[in-house]
Amino acid sequence: MANKKTNYREILKESGYRKLLVSTLVNRFGDSLDAVAFTWLVYQATHSGAWSAVIFGLNILPNVIVQPFAGAYVERLNKKNVIVFTHILRAVLLINFLIVFVSGNVNGWIMAAFTIAVSSIESFNMPAATAFIPKVVKKDKLTHAMSFNTMMSGAVTMIGTALAGVMIAKAGLYSVMITDTATFFIAAFIVLTIDYDAQDEDSNSISKESYLMTLKEGIRYIRSEPVIINYCIVAVMLNLLLVPINALQAPLVSECFRMDSGLLSVIGVAGSIGAILGASLIPLVSARLSVKKIVIYLGLILGSGIVILPMAGGYLQTASLKYLAAAICFVIMTLSAGLITGVVNIEFVSNVDQRYLARSSAVFVALATASIPVTSMIVGILKTYLETSTLIILCGVSTILFILMLMIADPALDMKKGRLDATETA
Repeated sequence: MANKKTNYREILKESGYRKLLVSTLVNRFGDSLDAVAFTWLVYQATHSGAWSAVIFGLNILPNVIVQPFAGAYVERLNKKNVIVFTHILRAVLLINFLIVFVSGNVNGWIMAAFTIAVSSIESFNMPAATAFIPKVVKKDKLTHAMSFNTMMSGAVTMIGTALAGVMIAKAGLYSVMITDTATFFIAAFIVLTIDYDAQDEDSNSISKESYLMTLKEGIRYIRSEPVIINYCIVAVMLNLLLVPINALQAPLVSECFRMDSGLLSVIGVAGSIGAILGASLIPLVSARLSVKKIVIYLGLILGSGIVILPMAGGYLQTASLKYLAAAICFVIMTLSAGLITGVVNIEFVSNVDQRYLARSSAVFVALATASIPVTSMIVGILKTYLETSTLIILCGVSTILFILMLMIADPALDMKKGRLDATETA
């Protein structure tokens, strides 16, 4: 549990955390703009729900294939430098995509290649960012720091998502991409100014180890703790079951609700509100409920929200009611999912030895997301035979059934403090 004396005001007094927070918020703002623009661009350029699902899967694929190896490699490097370099590299890649877009040559294949390239770079950025957090935030403040980070990220994402629709309508998609490019450069500069004790990285004995040994120890470290394996199983199943709702947002808006890209912004804002509420509740909920109870209670609520969403689009007639229903469903879903993932992530970062954190988190993310690319491809195929509403309802019902099975199986989902010491894996 978090230190009860810690609060948001206390963590904001730390200069390193403030800078890290600002860089994250700048980056999230750009990503939120891009998320709406790119989702709509894919659907408009291809007019295909199948392409939407395929590109969603390709966006996840590098996390499964590249990130475990990237995490082991990043463990040997200065984490701050990796974060800065990957931010700049993604900005350069986005500039090249912008040139192709302005020339009018964008198609599904080009967007697929761009998606793979950006996600591959992110596979190096993510483990570095995860391992960098404990270097600028003390362990007893991690729960509040990560909760506040998620909460503020949600607020910025909400603003960016709301602005995305306006910017697309008034200035065009290129304005969103230019803004997103600028945020990468700004975030990189802010991270570059963060001062912290890098002595542990410079003298880390891992630099003397072979790459394969580094990767092997990361995998062994995860295998040593059954609770982490159970986290992976839960994450795999929830990610698998949530693929339709994530991959088919544009078809959901167009086919189920029969509305335009404005609803994408609305559900994006609603999702951000839910994420903010969920993040703000993490310290309170984690102090009162076990991880297992959080997964079960919130998982049932999440599944119910998914089931109701497409049904509301089909039954409601007026635009205002459709906006309201979609917004409520997304608040419920993102609040539930945010609490589950937030609590699990904090438990992971708080208890894993920092020397193993980058590679362990990379392997964990890879295992947790392994089902998404394959499921996305399957969803793309099923989309040619089933209606969008049918696919989403099925995933909601399946989510509820999985949670019920979890209640029966009763796996261990709560870490015992102190068990994740690196000496146990030596």
